Amino acid sequence: MGFSIDWDDLFQYSTVKIVRIRDRRLGILHLSFLIGIIAYIVVYSAIIKKGYLFTEVPIGSVRTSLKAPNTFASNLTYCSNQQHKDTYPFTPLECNYWDEQLALFPVGQDSTFTCTTRVRLSKQEANCDFTSPTCKFVDVPGTAQNIYIADIESFTILIDHTMYASSSGSQFNAVDLHGYVLNQDGDEVQIDANGTSIGVSGKPDIMTIGQLLSFGGVSLDQASPVDSNVSIRYDGVVLFVFITYSNTYTYSTSDFRYVYSVQQIANTIYDVPETIILESIQSRLLYKRHGVRVIFIQTGTIGSFHFQTLLLTLVSGLGLLAVATTVVDQLAIRLLPQRKSYSSLKFQVTESMSNPMKKRITTDEGEDVLYTRIEGL
Repeated sequence: MGFSIDWDDLFQYSTVKIVRIRDRRLGILHLSFLIGIIAYIVVYSAIIKKGYLFTEVPIGSVRTSLKAPNTFASNLTYCSNQQHKDTYPFTPLECNYWDEQLALFPVGQDSTFTCTTRVRLSKQEANCDFTSPTCKFVDVPGTAQNIYIADIESFTILIDHTMYASSSGSQFNAVDLHGYVLNQDGDEVQIDANGTSIGVSGKPDIMTIGQLLSFGGVSLDQASPVDSNVSIRYDGVVLFVFITYSNTYTYSTSDFRYVYSVQQIANTIYDVPETIILESIQSRLLYKRHGVRVIFIQTGTIGSFHFQTLLLTLVSGLGLLAVATTVVDQLAIRLLPQRKSYSSLKFQVTESMSNPMKKRITTDEGEDVLYTRIEGL
């Protein structure tokens, strides 16, 4: 027996065939799918989710300044050198009243801010030559002090921040925008009282250190996160302050706002040394400062209309239409009682081109019906 190749079968061509199946079950199901998919693409993806916007995370800068209160509080429970009725749950220390120049350290840092709550001060001398590897500073006896900075919660901090979105070209200063701060309950609030203001358009953002701490659920007189025997006032604390910008919370992209949210960094304290050289390099004052360290993080979502983004949203959703057709097709040829008829109508294999063209259809009873004149079908 010789080996022969059916070239028509080897190089067969599969093409799309449209069969109109007059079955209300399939028609209603397919139409429901189409309506649902179009509603999803247009209403949800394009309108509700704003699929026509190109979004970006803005960049910016933050400048801060500290100011001491005009009138300091007295009779503070954590001060051992003041009279008070209440008892302090931790060991009180001597308190000193510092102004903003002394309380702020380090200075000139971008996007960060630190104010001092406790200082250990000592005078140190090195009675040796630094050419020796064993030469070290030692405390001068009787010079060490351990003090709290009194009423640091009443100091006010000015936060001047600017945002910029490169794609849309949007640039705003905090004074130009309205904003909010999230309180401990997660509510967005504005403040405009007693010399402080947050989120009020036309006014700089000014809040007290106590307010800043309270927004993060922190009190300086609660236990330190690393040592329950001392307070946060004693050890210090580090806070993240997120400034989240947005113009996508409404359908008007010209309406910008920002929201502050304060988060304490868990299991973290803050201290930084400050050295002041005296008569010579062998004599110095050492300030070991503990305090409130604030790290500002600018983030958010800035959107602008972008036709290609809208087109991508629409095209990506159109793939669901093909899925709907496939689901209805599989239901017709595999699950319905008329599946054999529907399958034979949907899939047709022609005879070889060397033979007369015929069409074979299988009935629901499984019988093959052969048509020789396909032009009339």
